[in-house]
Amino acid sequence: MSEEGIMERTIHMINILSICHASVQLLKRALVEIRLSGASKMAGISRNTYLLWGGILVTMALYLHTPFPNEAAEPWKQRITSASVRIINDLSALGQLLGIASSVNISRVLSENIKHLNTASLKPEILQKVQISEDTFDGVPVRVYKPTGANGPLPGIVHIHGGGWALLSVDAYHAFTVELALKTEAIVASVEYRLSPEHLFPIPLDDCVTATKYIIQNGEKLGIDSDRVAVMGDSAGGNLAMAVSLRMRSETHIPKLKVQALLYPALQAMDFNTPSYQQYSQRLRKCPSFATKEILVRYWQLYAFGHDGYTSDFYVNNHTTLALKSSKYADYVNQNHLPAKYHFKENDSSKKMENGNVASKIENIITNPYFAPLMASDDELRALPKTYIMTAEYDCLRDDGWILADRLKTLKLSCEHDHYDGYEHGFALMLHYDVHGKFMDNVVQYFRKNL
Repeated sequence: MSEEGIMERTIHMINILSICHASVQLLKRALVEIRLSGASKMAGISRNTYLLWGGILVTMALYLHTPFPNEAAEPWKQRITSASVRIINDLSALGQLLGIASSVNISRVLSENIKHLNTASLKPEILQKVQISEDTFDGVPVRVYKPTGANGPLPGIVHIHGGGWALLSVDAYHAFTVELALKTEAIVASVEYRLSPEHLFPIPLDDCVTATKYIIQNGEKLGIDSDRVAVMGDSAGGNLAMAVSLRMRSETHIPKLKVQALLYPALQAMDFNTPSYQQYSQRLRKCPSFATKEILVRYWQLYAFGHDGYTSDFYVNNHTTLALKSSKYADYVNQNHLPAKYHFKENDSSKKMENGNVASKIENIITNPYFAPLMASDDELRALPKTYIMTAEYDCLRDDGWILADRLKTLKLSCEHDHYDGYEHGFALMLHYDVHGKFMDNVVQYFRKNL
Protein backbone atom coordinates (compact mmCIF):
# COMPACT_ATOMS: atom_id res chain seq x y z
CA MET A 1 0.00 0.00 0.00
CA SER A 2 1.29 3.49 -0.85
CA GLU A 3 2.28 5.99 1.84
CA GLU A 4 -0.65 8.14 0.78
CA GLY A 5 -3.04 5.19 1.12
CA ILE A 6 -1.71 4.32 4.57
CA MET A 7 -2.17 7.94 5.69
CA GLU A 8 -5.75 8.02 4.37
CA ARG A 9 -6.62 4.76 6.15
CA THR A 10 -5.03 6.01 9.39
CA ILE A 11 -7.05 9.20 9.28
CA HIS A 12 -10.14 7.11 8.55
CA MET A 13 -9.58 4.95 11.66
CA ILE A 14 -8.83 7.98 13.85
CA ASN A 15 -12.11 9.54 12.73
CA ILE A 16 -14.05 6.39 13.58
CA LEU A 17 -12.44 6.07 17.03
CA SER A 18 -13.07 9.75 17.74
CA ILE A 19 -16.70 9.42 16.74
CA CYS A 20 -17.19 6.33 18.89
CA HIS A 21 -15.61 8.05 21.90
CA ALA A 22 -17.74 11.17 21.42
CA SER A 23 -20.87 9.06 20.96
CA VAL A 24 -20.27 7.16 24.21
CA GLN A 25 -19.79 10.44 26.05
CA LEU A 26 -22.99 11.77 24.51
CA LEU A 27 -24.84 8.63 25.54
CA LYS A 28 -23.57 8.87 29.13
CA ARG A 29 -24.71 12.47 29.30
CA ALA A 30 -28.08 11.63 27.77
CA LEU A 31 -28.68 8.77 30.22
CA VAL A 32 -27.97 11.11 33.12
CA GLU A 33 -30.44 13.61 31.69
CA ILE A 34 -33.06 10.92 31.23
CA ARG A 35 -32.62 9.77 34.84
CA LEU A 36 -32.74 13.31 36.20
CA SER A 37 -35.89 14.02 34.23
CA GLY A 38 -37.55 10.98 35.75
CA ALA A 39 -37.77 9.18 32.41
CA SER A 40 -35.74 6.18 33.58
CA LYS A 41 -36.07 3.71 36.41
CA MET A 42 -33.34 3.32 39.02
CA ALA A 43 -33.63 -0.45 39.07
CA GLY A 44 -31.57 -2.17 36.41
CA ILE A 45 -29.99 1.04 35.07
CA SER A 46 -26.47 -0.44 35.09
CA ARG A 47 -27.42 -3.39 32.91
CA ASN A 48 -29.43 -1.17 30.58
CA THR A 49 -26.57 1.29 30.31
CA TYR A 50 -24.07 -1.39 29.28
CA LEU A 51 -26.50 -2.71 26.70
CA LEU A 52 -26.99 0.76 25.29
CA TRP A 53 -23.24 1.39 25.15
CA GLY A 54 -22.77 -1.79 23.22
CA GLY A 55 -25.62 -0.83 20.95
CA ILE A 56 -24.19 2.57 20.18
CA LEU A 57 -20.80 1.15 19.17
CA VAL A 58 -22.30 -1.50 16.91
CA THR A 59 -24.71 0.97 15.35
CA MET A 60 -22.01 3.58 14.77
CA ALA A 61 -19.78 1.04 13.03
CA LEU A 62 -22.70 -0.16 10.92
CA TYR A 63 -23.78 3.26 9.72
CA LEU A 64 -20.32 4.70 9.23
CA HIS A 65 -19.58 1.87 6.85
CA THR A 66 -22.94 1.98 5.08
CA PRO A 67 -22.28 2.71 1.37
CA PHE A 68 -22.64 6.44 0.77
CA PRO A 69 -23.36 8.14 -2.57
CA ASN A 70 -20.25 9.09 -4.51
CA GLU A 71 -21.90 12.40 -5.31
CA ALA A 72 -22.37 13.42 -1.64
CA ALA A 73 -21.23 17.00 -1.30
CA GLU A 74 -19.51 16.79 2.11
CA PRO A 75 -19.33 13.02 2.62
CA TRP A 76 -17.56 12.72 5.98
CA LYS A 77 -19.58 15.42 7.68
CA GLN A 78 -22.75 13.94 6.23
CA ARG A 79 -21.75 10.39 7.13
CA ILE A 80 -21.15 11.39 10.76
CA THR A 81 -24.40 13.36 10.94
CA SER A 82 -26.41 10.50 9.45
CA ALA A 83 -24.86 7.92 11.78
CA SER A 84 -25.42 10.09 14.84
CA VAL A 85 -29.09 10.70 14.11
CA ARG A 86 -29.75 7.05 13.32
CA ILE A 87 -28.13 6.08 16.59
CA ILE A 88 -30.58 8.36 18.36
CA ASN A 89 -33.42 6.53 16.62
CA ASP A 90 -32.02 3.10 17.45
CA LEU A 91 -31.28 3.97 21.07
CA SER A 92 -34.78 5.36 21.45
CA ALA A 93 -36.30 2.12 20.18
CA LEU A 94 -33.98 0.07 22.40
CA GLY A 95 -34.67 2.25 25.42
CA GLN A 96 -38.40 1.74 24.99
CA LEU A 97 -37.87 -2.01 24.66
CA LEU A 98 -35.92 -1.99 27.94
CA GLY A 99 -38.65 -0.01 29.68
CA ILE A 100 -36.57 3.14 30.24
CA ALA A 101 -39.10 5.49 28.61
CA SER A 102 -41.11 5.87 25.43
CA SER A 103 -39.03 6.10 22.27
CA VAL A 104 -40.37 9.61 21.63
CA ASN A 105 -39.30 10.85 25.06
CA ILE A 106 -35.84 9.33 24.72
CA SER A 107 -35.49 10.83 21.23
CA ARG A 108 -36.41 14.21 22.66
CA VAL A 109 -33.69 14.07 25.28
CA LEU A 110 -31.03 12.82 22.86
CA SER A 111 -31.92 15.13 19.97
CA GLU A 112 -31.93 18.23 22.14
CA ASN A 113 -28.13 17.91 22.26
CA ILE A 114 -28.24 19.68 18.89
CA LYS A 115 -28.70 22.89 20.86
CA HIS A 116 -25.35 22.40 22.61
CA LEU A 117 -23.55 21.91 19.29
CA ASN A 118 -25.14 24.89 17.56
CA THR A 119 -25.10 27.28 20.50
CA ALA A 120 -21.35 26.67 20.88
CA SER A 121 -20.91 28.38 17.51
CA LEU A 122 -22.41 31.63 18.83
CA LYS A 123 -19.68 34.06 19.78
CA PRO A 124 -20.39 36.68 22.49
CA GLU A 125 -19.98 39.52 20.00
CA ILE A 126 -22.72 37.99 17.85
CA LEU A 127 -25.14 37.65 20.76
CA GLN A 128 -24.57 41.32 21.61
CA LYS A 129 -26.05 42.23 18.24
CA VAL A 130 -29.47 40.72 18.93
CA GLN A 131 -31.95 41.32 21.72
CA ILE A 132 -33.53 38.03 22.83
CA SER A 133 -36.66 37.83 24.95
CA GLU A 134 -39.17 35.22 26.06
CA ASP A 135 -42.85 36.05 25.66
CA THR A 136 -46.28 34.50 25.26
CA PHE A 137 -48.58 35.50 22.43
CA ASP A 138 -52.17 34.74 23.45
CA GLY A 139 -50.89 31.85 25.58
CA VAL A 140 -48.35 30.47 23.09
CA PRO A 141 -44.68 30.60 24.23
CA VAL A 142 -42.51 32.52 21.76
CA ARG A 143 -38.85 33.54 21.73
CA VAL A 144 -38.32 36.89 20.03
CA TYR A 145 -35.08 37.90 18.31
CA LYS A 146 -34.65 41.60 17.50
CA PRO A 147 -31.49 43.03 15.90
CA THR A 148 -30.12 45.70 18.23
CA GLY A 149 -29.87 49.19 16.85
CA ALA A 150 -32.23 48.49 13.95
CA ASN A 151 -34.75 51.20 13.20
CA GLY A 152 -38.34 49.99 13.10
CA PRO A 153 -40.79 49.03 12.10
CA LEU A 154 -38.97 45.93 10.86
CA PRO A 155 -40.23 42.98 8.84
CA GLY A 156 -41.31 39.99 10.92
CA ILE A 157 -40.58 36.30 10.41
CA VAL A 158 -42.61 33.67 12.26
CA HIS A 159 -40.26 30.70 12.59
CA ILE A 160 -41.71 27.21 13.14
CA HIS A 161 -39.20 24.49 14.02
CA GLY A 162 -39.10 20.98 12.57
CA GLY A 163 -38.82 17.63 14.30
CA GLY A 164 -41.69 15.49 13.03
CA TRP A 165 -44.24 17.48 15.07
CA ALA A 166 -42.92 15.53 18.10
CA LEU A 167 -39.27 16.49 18.62
CA LEU A 168 -36.94 19.50 18.97
CA SER A 169 -37.71 22.96 20.24
CA VAL A 170 -36.99 26.66 20.05
CA ASP A 171 -33.75 25.90 21.92
CA ALA A 172 -32.54 23.46 19.27
CA TYR A 173 -32.88 26.20 16.61
CA HIS A 174 -31.48 29.02 18.75
CA ALA A 175 -28.25 29.57 16.78
CA PHE A 176 -30.13 29.37 13.49
CA THR A 177 -32.75 31.94 14.49
CA VAL A 178 -30.10 34.31 15.90
CA GLU A 179 -28.33 34.23 12.54
CA LEU A 180 -31.62 34.59 10.65
CA ALA A 181 -32.58 37.72 12.60
CA LEU A 182 -29.19 39.36 12.15
CA LYS A 183 -28.78 38.66 8.44
CA THR A 184 -32.35 39.50 7.42
CA GLU A 185 -32.51 42.51 9.77
CA ALA A 186 -35.95 41.27 10.76
CA ILE A 187 -37.65 40.45 14.03
CA VAL A 188 -37.88 36.68 14.28
CA ALA A 189 -40.51 35.07 16.51
CA SER A 190 -39.73 31.40 17.15
CA VAL A 191 -42.88 29.49 18.17
CA GLU A 192 -42.80 26.82 20.91
CA TYR A 193 -45.87 24.95 19.75
CA ARG A 194 -47.19 21.92 21.64
CA LEU A 195 -45.88 18.59 20.40
CA SER A 196 -47.45 15.31 19.36
CA PRO A 197 -48.29 12.61 20.30
CA GLU A 198 -49.49 14.33 23.48
CA HIS A 199 -51.14 17.04 21.39
CA LEU A 200 -52.69 15.82 18.15
CA PHE A 201 -53.55 17.71 14.97
CA PRO A 202 -54.73 20.45 14.85
CA ILE A 203 -53.35 21.62 18.24
CA PRO A 204 -49.76 22.30 17.04
CA LEU A 205 -51.18 24.14 14.04
CA ASP A 206 -53.59 26.11 16.23
CA ASP A 207 -50.64 27.30 18.34
CA CYS A 208 -48.78 28.50 15.24
CA VAL A 209 -51.84 30.28 13.84
CA THR A 210 -52.49 31.96 17.20
CA ALA A 211 -48.90 33.25 17.42
CA THR A 212 -48.95 34.46 13.80
CA LYS A 213 -52.23 36.34 14.20
CA TYR A 214 -50.96 37.96 17.39
CA ILE A 215 -47.81 39.21 15.64
CA ILE A 216 -49.77 40.75 12.78
CA GLN A 217 -52.37 42.29 15.09
CA ASN A 218 -49.76 43.70 17.47
CA GLY A 219 -47.12 44.72 14.97
CA GLU A 220 -46.80 48.30 16.20
CA LYS A 221 -46.21 47.20 19.80
CA LEU A 222 -43.63 44.62 18.69
CA GLY A 223 -41.83 46.96 16.30
CA ILE A 224 -42.99 44.92 13.30
CA ASP A 225 -44.48 46.17 10.06
CA SER A 226 -47.68 44.12 9.91
CA ASP A 227 -47.70 44.38 6.12
CA ARG A 228 -44.31 42.62 5.96
CA VAL A 229 -44.72 39.37 7.85
CA ALA A 230 -43.46 35.97 6.68
CA VAL A 231 -43.96 32.47 8.00
CA MET A 232 -41.09 30.00 7.76
CA GLY A 233 -40.44 26.39 8.74
CA ASP A 234 -38.45 23.29 7.91
CA SER A 235 -39.68 19.70 7.57
CA ALA A 236 -42.69 19.38 9.90
CA GLY A 237 -42.26 23.11 10.50
CA GLY A 238 -42.63 23.63 6.75
CA ASN A 239 -45.87 21.67 6.92
CA LEU A 240 -47.12 23.90 9.71
CA ALA A 241 -45.93 27.07 7.97
CA MET A 242 -47.89 26.32 4.80
CA ALA A 243 -50.90 25.23 6.84
CA VAL A 244 -50.74 28.57 8.67
CA SER A 245 -50.79 30.34 5.29
CA LEU A 246 -53.82 28.33 4.24
CA ARG A 247 -55.64 29.06 7.50
CA MET A 248 -54.79 32.77 7.38
CA ARG A 249 -56.57 33.15 4.03
CA SER A 250 -59.85 33.56 5.90
CA GLU A 251 -58.50 36.39 8.09
CA THR A 252 -59.90 39.31 6.13
CA HIS A 253 -59.66 41.95 8.87
CA ILE A 254 -55.86 41.91 9.22
CA PRO A 255 -52.98 42.25 6.74
CA LYS A 256 -52.12 39.18 4.70
CA LEU A 257 -48.92 37.20 5.07
CA LYS A 258 -46.43 38.40 2.50
CA VAL A 259 -44.13 35.38 2.21
CA GLN A 260 -43.96 31.71 3.15
CA ALA A 261 -40.58 29.96 3.21
CA LEU A 262 -40.72 26.16 3.24
CA LEU A 263 -37.52 24.19 3.78
CA TYR A 264 -37.79 20.52 2.70
CA PRO A 265 -41.42 20.54 3.87
CA ALA A 266 -43.58 17.49 4.72
CA LEU A 267 -46.68 18.14 2.63
CA GLN A 268 -48.63 14.94 2.01
CA ALA A 269 -49.52 11.63 3.65
CA MET A 270 -51.44 10.17 0.75
CA ASP A 271 -48.72 8.53 -1.32
CA PHE A 272 -45.74 6.89 0.39
CA ASN A 273 -44.66 5.43 -2.92
CA THR A 274 -43.38 8.58 -4.61
CA PRO A 275 -39.89 8.17 -6.12
CA SER A 276 -38.13 9.76 -3.15
CA TYR A 277 -40.08 7.65 -0.65
CA GLN A 278 -39.12 4.54 -2.60
CA GLN A 279 -35.51 5.64 -2.90
CA TYR A 280 -34.89 6.55 0.73
CA SER A 281 -36.30 3.62 2.61
CA GLN A 282 -34.36 2.30 5.58
CA ARG A 283 -34.63 -1.15 4.04
CA LEU A 284 -32.19 -0.01 1.37
CA ARG A 285 -28.77 -0.14 3.00
CA LYS A 286 -27.47 2.62 0.72
CA CYS A 287 -29.89 5.18 2.13
CA PRO A 288 -27.90 8.30 3.16
CA SER A 289 -30.82 10.17 4.68
CA PHE A 290 -31.86 9.79 8.30
CA ALA A 291 -35.37 10.95 7.35
CA THR A 292 -36.31 7.56 5.98
CA LYS A 293 -39.66 6.30 4.79
CA GLU A 294 -40.09 4.32 8.02
CA ILE A 295 -39.52 7.37 10.21
CA LEU A 296 -41.83 9.62 8.21
CA VAL A 297 -44.61 7.02 8.16
CA ARG A 298 -44.39 6.81 11.94
CA TYR A 299 -44.35 10.53 12.69
CA TRP A 300 -47.23 11.32 10.34
CA GLN A 301 -49.30 8.83 12.34
CA LEU A 302 -48.21 10.21 15.72
CA TYR A 303 -49.28 13.68 14.60
CA ALA A 304 -52.65 12.46 13.35
CA PHE A 305 -53.61 9.72 15.78
CA GLY A 306 -51.11 9.59 18.65
CA HIS A 307 -50.01 6.07 17.70
CA ASP A 308 -48.44 4.24 14.76
CA GLY A 309 -50.83 1.32 14.54
CA TYR A 310 -51.45 1.73 10.82
CA THR A 311 -47.79 1.47 9.76
CA SER A 312 -48.11 -1.66 7.62
CA ASP A 313 -50.97 -0.12 5.63
CA PHE A 314 -49.32 3.29 5.27
CA TYR A 315 -46.09 1.71 4.12
CA VAL A 316 -47.65 0.04 1.07
CA ASN A 317 -50.35 2.66 0.44
CA ASN A 318 -53.17 0.44 1.68
CA HIS A 319 -54.34 3.36 3.82
CA THR A 320 -56.26 4.88 0.90
CA THR A 321 -59.22 3.52 -1.02
CA LEU A 322 -59.13 2.70 -4.71
CA ALA A 323 -61.50 5.61 -5.28
CA LEU A 324 -59.13 8.05 -3.60
CA LYS A 325 -56.21 6.68 -5.61
CA SER A 326 -57.96 7.80 -8.79
CA SER A 327 -59.35 11.09 -7.43
CA LYS A 328 -58.20 14.69 -7.82
CA TYR A 329 -56.03 14.21 -4.73
CA ALA A 330 -53.95 11.65 -6.60
CA ASP A 331 -53.31 14.28 -9.27
CA TYR A 332 -52.03 16.64 -6.58
CA VAL A 333 -49.14 14.23 -5.88
CA ASN A 334 -48.60 12.88 -9.39
CA GLN A 335 -44.94 12.25 -10.20
CA ASN A 336 -45.43 14.01 -13.55
CA HIS A 337 -44.78 17.18 -11.54
CA LEU A 338 -41.22 15.96 -11.00
CA PRO A 339 -38.25 16.44 -13.32
CA ALA A 340 -37.54 13.45 -15.55
CA LYS A 341 -34.40 12.47 -13.62
CA TYR A 342 -36.52 11.65 -10.56
CA HIS A 343 -39.17 9.57 -12.32
CA PHE A 344 -39.47 5.97 -11.14
CA LYS A 345 -41.45 3.17 -12.68
CA GLU A 346 -44.63 3.33 -10.67
CA ASN A 347 -45.67 0.39 -8.53
CA ASP A 348 -48.98 -0.54 -10.13
CA SER A 349 -49.79 -3.11 -7.45
CA SER A 350 -50.09 -0.40 -4.79
CA LYS A 351 -52.82 1.25 -6.89
CA LYS A 352 -54.90 -1.91 -6.76
CA MET A 353 -54.85 -2.45 -2.99
CA GLU A 354 -56.79 -0.97 -0.12
CA ASN A 355 -57.66 -1.67 3.48
CA GLY A 356 -61.17 -0.33 3.64
CA ASN A 357 -61.40 -0.51 7.42
CA VAL A 358 -58.30 1.64 7.86
CA ALA A 359 -58.99 3.97 4.96
CA SER A 360 -62.48 4.82 6.20
CA LYS A 361 -60.98 6.01 9.47
CA ILE A 362 -58.25 8.20 8.08
CA GLU A 363 -59.10 9.53 4.63
CA ASN A 364 -60.77 12.64 5.98
CA ILE A 365 -57.62 13.68 7.78
CA ILE A 366 -55.03 12.87 5.11
CA THR A 367 -57.02 14.85 2.51
CA ASN A 368 -57.33 17.84 4.85
CA PRO A 369 -55.03 20.57 3.48
CA TYR A 370 -54.42 21.91 6.99
CA PHE A 371 -52.95 18.50 7.87
CA ALA A 372 -51.37 17.78 4.46
CA PRO A 373 -51.03 21.11 2.59
CA LEU A 374 -50.33 19.52 -0.80
CA MET A 375 -54.00 18.48 -0.75
CA ALA A 376 -54.95 22.15 -1.24
CA SER A 377 -56.93 22.84 -4.40
CA ASP A 378 -55.61 25.11 -7.13
CA ASP A 379 -57.92 27.89 -5.93
CA GLU A 380 -56.55 27.54 -2.41
CA LEU A 381 -53.00 27.68 -3.74
CA ARG A 382 -53.82 30.88 -5.62
CA ALA A 383 -54.60 32.59 -2.32
CA LEU A 384 -51.17 31.85 -0.81
CA PRO A 385 -48.42 34.44 -0.35
CA LYS A 386 -45.19 34.46 -2.33
CA THR A 387 -43.43 31.15 -1.78
CA TYR A 388 -39.83 30.07 -1.30
CA ILE A 389 -39.17 26.32 -1.38
CA MET A 390 -35.93 24.51 -0.60
CA THR A 391 -35.41 20.81 -1.28
CA ALA A 392 -32.54 18.37 -0.77
CA GLU A 393 -31.61 15.42 -2.97
CA TYR A 394 -31.23 12.73 -0.27
CA ASP A 395 -34.64 13.18 1.32
CA CYS A 396 -37.94 11.31 1.42
CA LEU A 397 -39.61 14.72 1.33
CA ARG A 398 -37.79 15.85 -1.79
CA ASP A 399 -40.73 15.09 -4.06
CA ASP A 400 -43.24 16.88 -1.82
CA GLY A 401 -41.39 20.16 -2.31
CA TRP A 402 -40.77 19.61 -6.02
CA ILE A 403 -44.42 18.81 -6.67
CA LEU A 404 -45.60 21.92 -4.81
CA ALA A 405 -43.13 24.10 -6.70
CA ASP A 406 -44.31 22.71 -10.04
CA ARG A 407 -47.97 23.15 -9.15
CA LEU A 408 -47.38 26.78 -8.14
CA LYS A 409 -45.37 27.53 -11.27
CA THR A 410 -47.99 25.86 -13.48
CA LEU A 411 -50.54 28.24 -11.97
CA LYS A 412 -48.09 31.10 -12.71
CA LEU A 413 -47.81 31.95 -9.02
CA SER A 414 -44.78 33.52 -7.39
CA CYS A 415 -42.46 30.69 -6.37
CA GLU A 416 -38.69 30.41 -6.04
CA HIS A 417 -37.27 26.91 -5.66
CA ASP A 418 -33.72 26.15 -4.57
CA HIS A 419 -32.62 22.52 -4.80
CA TYR A 420 -29.43 21.16 -3.23
CA ASP A 421 -27.97 18.10 -4.93
CA GLY A 422 -25.67 16.02 -2.78
CA TYR A 423 -27.29 16.98 0.54
CA GLU A 424 -29.67 15.26 2.93
CA HIS A 425 -32.77 16.17 4.87
CA GLY A 426 -32.05 18.48 7.79
CA PHE A 427 -28.83 20.00 6.44
CA ALA A 428 -30.02 23.58 7.04
CA LEU A 429 -29.57 23.05 10.76
CA MET A 430 -26.02 21.76 10.31
CA LEU A 431 -24.18 25.03 10.83
CA HIS A 432 -20.82 23.27 10.43
CA TYR A 433 -21.55 22.26 6.82
CA ASP A 434 -19.71 24.28 4.18
CA VAL A 435 -23.00 24.79 2.32
CA HIS A 436 -24.62 26.56 5.27
CA GLY A 437 -23.33 29.97 4.22
CA LYS A 438 -24.64 29.56 0.67
CA PHE A 439 -28.01 28.32 1.87
CA MET A 440 -28.39 31.17 4.36
CA ASP A 441 -27.37 33.75 1.77
CA ASN A 442 -30.04 32.45 -0.62
CA VAL A 443 -32.76 32.61 2.03
CA VAL A 444 -31.69 36.06 3.22
CA GLN A 445 -31.59 37.44 -0.32
CA TYR A 446 -35.07 36.09 -0.94
CA PHE A 447 -36.45 37.73 2.20
CA ARG A 448 -34.78 41.07 1.46
CA LYS A 449 -36.17 41.07 -2.04
CA ASN A 450 -39.69 39.90 -1.27
CA LEU A 451 -40.48 40.77 2.34
